[in-house]
Amino acid sequence: MHPQATKIIEQAPGRTAPDPTGVDRSRSGSTTRPQRHLPLIALVVCGAFGVYGWAIFVASFAHDGTIGPRYNAPGADFMAFYAAARAYLEGNLPLLFDGGRFTAHLNGMFAERLSAPLPFQPWMYPPPYLLFLLPCALLPFGWAYAAFLTGTFAGLGAAVASAVPPCRGRAMHLLSLLLCPAASAVAVAGQNGYLSAALLIGGFGLLDGAPVAGGMLFGALTFKPQIGLMVPVALVAARRWRALASAAATAVFLAAVSAIVFGADMWARWFSLMFTPASEDFRQWAELSRPFGNSVSVCALLLGAGDSAATAVQLFAALVGAVAVWRAFRRPMASDGRMAVVLAAAILAAPSVAIYDMVALAMAAGLLFSRGLREGFRPGEPVVLLALWLAPLFNPPRVSPVGFLTPLLICALIAYAFLGADGSRRQPATAYSG
Repeated sequence: MHPQATKIIEQAPGRTAPDPTGVDRSRSGSTTRPQRHLPLIALVVCGAFGVYGWAIFVASFAHDGTIGPRYNAPGADFMAFYAAARAYLEGNLPLLFDGGRFTAHLNGMFAERLSAPLPFQPWMYPPPYLLFLLPCALLPFGWAYAAFLTGTFAGLGAAVASAVPPCRGRAMHLLSLLLCPAASAVAVAGQNGYLSAALLIGGFGLLDGAPVAGGMLFGALTFKPQIGLMVPVALVAARRWRALASAAATAVFLAAVSAIVFGADMWARWFSLMFTPASEDFRQWAELSRPFGNSVSVCALLLGAGDSAATAVQLFAALVGAVAVWRAFRRPMASDGRMAVVLAAAILAAPSVAIYDMVALAMAAGLLFSRGLREGFRPGEPVVLLALWLAPLFNPPRVSPVGFLTPLLICALIAYAFLGADGSRRQPATAYSG
């Protein structure tokens, strides 16, 4: 991935020549009969759950909950995005920083679409995100909702195309992301999971040929900074200074443009909301939404840990993710394994994460599954990858206790990524030369 990188073929003395099919048969068990059926099994299971997820999305328009959970209304989160952009056009930006008034405004504006009033819903995003949403405010709500989802998914498709060579199952990855339960969760909520995953995947996909463009995508990801915590770790480890500078410059540029468009006071209000301990809006939002998250700290809180202990556990998870990413970008490792590590670590380290953010996790699982089909799986690997692809179905932990296993499964995925990079699979690996 580095312009000055050297290619190293991991060929241990005494090993047999590679099989022409691309599968390493030197490891016993890599081509057993059960594993020969894995593509068909995966297709059936993933196809069934994918159809189920999109059936839930369709059912959400009827508000009846006959298939899966009972949702208030499709696009409930996008209602806040749309109303915020409309507030700017109507000259009413202060509305965004009064959580009670903003929630009442949403319930009035979308009364005909909602099956029940929305709970407390303040505006929590930094000002640059509102820049992305302004075009949506020019359309009627239904068209804006559809355009937002299709446009951001198209961006995700472009990101996958930049990160996955055609010979590595690009179409399979796109189908996997379309069917994964996280994708339908994004659509039901009208959330930005496609967008954040596109910026993360596309940024790393462009590091080889266009590091400045890749850095620009990372800079745009600052609209959701908790998802990008591992980006600077990876760029520093890989000594990608141009990409790092580009990311910083893009973040500063977007902050400056948003200050010009919306006024510097909007930044002051946002900082006050997010970083003032006594902020009533932040406290209410945290009490209502945080227990339904999927982060390590939420798992700790639900298991009885105090706030300080939960924060410490989350910091430890972030440290584990940072060490894994640093190692992945400092040692010879194939690009699919490296991408899987950084995507999984991004979710592990995020202090605030929801099921619609797990699109990146589905991509990480897909990358290792595709590699396993080419080279053979290690014991238990297909089960872990499939479980993470399906993770939104048994999350959040507050709803399903199985969700408590998600951080452990993410750690297992990272471990499998490294186990496949030690040469035993005998595929080219890129070594950063600095």
